[in-house]
Amino acid sequence: MTVKIIVIREDKPIEQVLMEKTKLTIGRRAECDISVKDPAVSGNHAEIEFVGNGYIVRDLGSTNGVHVKGRQVKEHALKDQDLITIGEHQLRVHIPDNSAPPQISSSKTVSEPLGRDTTKVRKVPVLNQTDGYLKYVKGGEPGQVIKLEESMTSIGTPGIQMAAVSKRPQGHFIIHVDGGKDRNKTPVVNGEPIGFKSRKLEVGDLLEVADIQLEYCFD
Repeated sequence: MTVKIIVIREDKPIEQVLMEKTKLTIGRRAECDISVKDPAVSGNHAEIEFVGNGYIVRDLGSTNGVHVKGRQVKEHALKDQDLITIGEHQLRVHIPDNSAPPQISSSKTVSEPLGRDTTKVRKVPVLNQTDGYLKYVKGGEPGQVIKLEESMTSIGTPGIQMAAVSKRPQGHFIIHVDGGKDRNKTPVVNGEPIGFKSRKLEVGDLLEVADIQLEYCFD
């Protein structure tokens, strides 16, 4: 099944968009895949991207920010039924358990029920096949590692703190997913919280998530 994004204004759904390509742009400009006529929304406000086996919403440097479930984010791994707020509009994301990955070869974004013009696909480069991995320093068995073979690898403990490492053409990036009871608790790299932005990992970086320490390594 296809991921659906319901555009909501004043608690009323006004548009449904089927995500049939790897990246959707959101903004006030007419050429955006989801064009929102709202003065509080920037021309190119945000984007939703399929990365590996999951979806990410990313702020594109907007004036008024992107909020997920009431919290401002720069980049956030989406879950089914997450509510994204931009300006006076909200986007409800429906991600079925059996959703198929968007097809890069698709040439249109299907929009219902308004029937506005569709836009051409913006192709994204194929992710590099890198050999990065995370080695446990604290919280795991000696010598135990987490291979970063997938395009999105979750780390941490559900309900306490979760993060994800995404594989991109530029390398591996760590992003905040969930801080448990403390929403402002973000992963720590080399003793410094990363905040709500993604951070590119370098060989030897020490990650701390949910009292687990991991070292980023690369063969």
